[in-house]
Amino acid sequence: MRLVRRSDNAPPGAAGPAGLRRRLLRSAAAAVTGFAGLVAWTLMTGPAAHAAEGAACLLPRTDVHHSEGVDSWDGSYARPSGDIKALMVFLSFPDSVPELTPAEIAADHFPHTARFWESASYGQFRLHVHPRTTWLRMPRPSTDYAIDRDWNAADRTRYLRDAIAAADPVVDFRGYDVVYLVADPDAPGVDSDATKVVNLSRPIEVDGTPLRRLVTVFEHHPPDRDVLAHETGHVFDLPDLYYRPPAGSNADWDTHVGDWDLMGSQFGLAPEPFAWHKWRLGWLWPAQVGCVDRTGITYHDLSPLETPGGSKLLVVRTGQDSVLAVEARTAAGNDRTLCRPGVLLYTVRSDRESGDGPIDVVDTHPRTSACPATSVYPRLADAPLDVGESYTVPGGLTQVTVTGRESDGSYAVRVTQRAPGAAADHGLGG
Repeated sequence: MRLVRRSDNAPPGAAGPAGLRRRLLRSAAAAVTGFAGLVAWTLMTGPAAHAAEGAACLLPRTDVHHSEGVDSWDGSYARPSGDIKALMVFLSFPDSVPELTPAEIAADHFPHTARFWESASYGQFRLHVHPRTTWLRMPRPSTDYAIDRDWNAADRTRYLRDAIAAADPVVDFRGYDVVYLVADPDAPGVDSDATKVVNLSRPIEVDGTPLRRLVTVFEHHPPDRDVLAHETGHVFDLPDLYYRPPAGSNADWDTHVGDWDLMGSQFGLAPEPFAWHKWRLGWLWPAQVGCVDRTGITYHDLSPLETPGGSKLLVVRTGQDSVLAVEARTAAGNDRTLCRPGVLLYTVRSDRESGDGPIDVVDTHPRTSACPATSVYPRLADAPLDVGESYTVPGGLTQVTVTGRESDGSYAVRVTQRAPGAAADHGLGG
C-alpha cells in the first residue's frame, strides 16, 4: 500500500513544551513502576509492512470475505489513493417513466460521497464522478428482474447483463475504477434495500476494461444518508460491520459497532471510518500507528481521528487473528454529529467475514446509554472513555486509562499490559 506523507502530518509528540514535560514525567513514572521495558512499536503502514521487524500487531489477511487483515492487499481491488474516476449510469424501464432527471439523482449522492472520502483520507483519496446525462432504457420491465436484497443469482445476472448491453453502445467504460448502475427509483420493481456491490467471480470485459465489481443503486429519492459512501467502501474491500438478524427476527442490526464507522450504519452519528480501516487503506503513515506487544506500562498521545496529523491508532495484540484497537474521536468533520467524544476501544478479528462481526466496539459504560433520540444504538453512543476513566478488558490483561487531554484536542492514554495470571481490577474506574 502506497504511503503518502503530508506536510501537515507532524510526527506524534511534536506538540510543544507541554507535551515534552508530560512525556518526561511519564518516563519517570514508568521507571518507578519497575515493569520490564516496554516498546511502543511504530509500524509501517498497510500491507507493505508485512516484513517489518517488530510488526507484531499486523493481523494476517485470511480467506474470509473482506478480511480485516493488514499484512497484504487483495490485488483484485483498486487502491483508494490519489484521483479515482467513477462512472454513473442511469437505467430506466419500459414499465415506468422517470420522474427525476439523472442530474437530480446524481446530486443526491455527489459531491457528498466524494467529500466524505476526501475528508476521511486526509485528502489522499479523491473520487471524481462522471454521471451520464440521459436515461438508458433497459429491455425488460423492472418487475421482471425480481430485484430484492437477497437477489436470486440468475435474476441479478440477467439485470447486470442487460444493463451493460444497454450502456455499451453509448458509454466508454475505459479508465473507470468504480461503476455505479443507478436504477429509476420510481420504477415499480425497484427495492431500495437491494442497493449493494456485486462482486463478479468472472470479470465482464467492456471496452477493453475488466469490470470486477459493480455498484447497483436502487435508492429512493432522497436516499438514505451516506448510502453511496458505504457502498463505495465495499469497492475498496471494507466489510459490513452491522449484524444481520435471521429472517423473521426483530433483533437490532447495530449491536456490533452502533454509530461508529459508516460500514456499520449509514445513519450513524459518527460515520468516520475506524482508524483500523484508515490503516488498511494506506492513509496512516508509520509514526501514526503504535503497537503494544509485551507486558508493562506505556504512555501514548492520540490525536482526534477526524483531523490530519498526530498519532491515530494504538494496537494491542490479543490473539493470532485478533487485536484491541484504541483511537480518539471528537465532534468534527464527518463526525460532527457525534454523541460523546473520547477514547474509543474496539476489537478486530481478521478471521470473521463481512457481516459476521469482524469489529466490535467495547462498551466501556455498560450501565448507561446516550442520545436516545438520534443514535442508531444508544447503548454504544457513550462507549468512549473520558479523561480520568479506565477500562480493563475482560480477562484482566489489558487496562486503558485516559489520563488527560491537551489544548489541541489530543488525548493522553496509559496502557497497562499484564502477564497471564497477574491480578487486575475489572471494568470502569476513576
